[in-house]
Amino acid sequence: MIYLAIDKHPYFIAFSSFDKETKKLISWGTVYFHAKEESERIVEIWKGIEDLIQETNPNMVLTHWLDLKTVMKRDLEHIVQVKTILRKICIDNNIMYNEFRTNGWEMRITNQKKPSKVAKIKIAKEYSQMIDSVEVANSIILGEGVVWNRLQIGRD
Repeated sequence: MIYLAIDKHPYFIAFSSFDKETKKLISWGTVYFHAKEESERIVEIWKGIEDLIQETNPNMVLTHWLDLKTVMKRDLEHIVQVKTILRKICIDNNIMYNEFRTNGWEMRITNQKKPSKVAKIKIAKEYSQMIDSVEVANSIILGEGVVWNRLQIGRD
């Protein structure tokens, strides 16, 4: 069973994929969205997520629960677009979709009240020294938490 963990942002998504049985990181990366015009942006997001789904062939997509307290108002619409398209593609491809809250888990594994970027990247580097993006590290922490049954479902 393949899990695809996605960290959503207004202009890109960072991802990591894990094999549930072996608990190993399979792949990671970032998909950027460059289009400025709204309809072109939606098409670009759709195509980027479809390509990612085809490339990783996941059984389950995992993402962070959207915390309205931490998301800037100007970015909210773009993040919701990504979330909506992601959910629709999961439904169309018969892929399970779940959202998780990771704040407590991040505090526990980093031993910090507010986990720093450096601490998150250090955790991700345990999988590969080539990882240098905190967004990819966020997706790895999410995927790792679910693969090892350390996170509870926030929403599905």
